[in-house]
Amino acid sequence: MLYHSVSDLVRLANEHQIPLWKVVLLADVQERQVTVEESFETMRQMYQAMRQADQEYDGSIVSASGMAGGDGEKLHAYNASGRSLAGGYMGLVMEKAVKMGESNACMKRIVAAPTAGACGVIPAVFLSYEEYCKETENRMVEALFVSAGIGAVIAENASIAGASGGCQAEIGSASAMAAGGLAYLQGGDAECIANAAAFALKNMLGLTCDPVCGLVEVPCIKRNSAGAVNAAVSAQMAMAGIKSAIPADEVVDSMRRIGNALPAALRETSEGGLAVTESARKIAERMGKKEHIAKKTREGNENQ
Repeated sequence: MLYHSVSDLVRLANEHQIPLWKVVLLADVQERQVTVEESFETMRQMYQAMRQADQEYDGSIVSASGMAGGDGEKLHAYNASGRSLAGGYMGLVMEKAVKMGESNACMKRIVAAPTAGACGVIPAVFLSYEEYCKETENRMVEALFVSAGIGAVIAENASIAGASGGCQAEIGSASAMAAGGLAYLQGGDAECIANAAAFALKNMLGLTCDPVCGLVEVPCIKRNSAGAVNAAVSAQMAMAGIKSAIPADEVVDSMRRIGNALPAALRETSEGGLAVTESARKIAERMGKKEHIAKKTREGNENQ
């Protein structure tokens, strides 16, 4: 039951006439030499840790840099006001994604899904679905297996690290994982799940990793929210019967090639993009990194 591609996941699900999440579970059983029950419970613990992190969000805490904290609470208040155009499920997704990203920046316990920098995407999409649609925990755990399978394929054939693939490898991968899981929750079959993942990842291709001051805060936290919303949009297109012209595995391969083509300045080094803007320089000065950022700003301007 081993798989190395999204097409493998779809093929195995269809050949054995089992849901895609069970393909991933059985592969885990085979790889780690555990029982089906043990595998499922391990994933349940992951999901419960996500829920706990969401429940323990504290809007009064600010990160050491001062760049992160309190925005999740602002989104919560705006959603509660009834004025949000993205009300209901989507508003909740945006809120929870920011809250989780802020919790990471404030050194609270989160689940790397697939990385700490992208930790808000999957929890936001799934916890919001569980709450909004009154779904059972078991179904949410099944969806997490779907996400894990997609993430494993991306990690094997491309990358989930910003340092090697840019933010498309982090937020993009998380968004594809969440999209596939959401499509499953809404009744999508294996092909639908693959299309949802393909849409989500296509929408994030080329996304740079350019954290201000080298911290996973700006623009990372807000990108979690964008990635989560992208996942929901992608799942809805797939559920509508729309098919990706480019298969998921080819999208993953494209992400790998694009990541390799990105200059080092845009792969987590904070030597380009948003990290060398005037505002970033001022933030760094406030944090006592004046000379470092000034040098990077000059180099960035010379290369433009």
